[in-house]
Amino acid sequence: MALIVLREIHHQYVKSLFDEGIINDQFSEIQALKSDCVVQLINAYCVDVGTILSELKSCINLPDVDFSGFAAQAHKIEDKSLG
Repeated sequence: MALIVLREIHHQYVKSLFDEGIINDQFSEIQALKSDCVVQLINAYCVDVGTILSELKSCINLPDVDFSGFAAQAHKIEDKSLG
């Protein structure tokens, strides 16, 4: 019985987050995946962003910073974060 109540509370909470625009349909898609797939997605994201951040660090230490290239790299992180 308690499990049913907890599931309903969870469902209502997720619905309220969706209604407020905090989460979107991607949340439901990710939630539907098996947990090991989600962990793999998160790990891949972290590795990709870590690589981009390393590239940004290298760019910023150059005497003549290519700000357009820097912005392009930063935009890659934004794209990855949006899904």
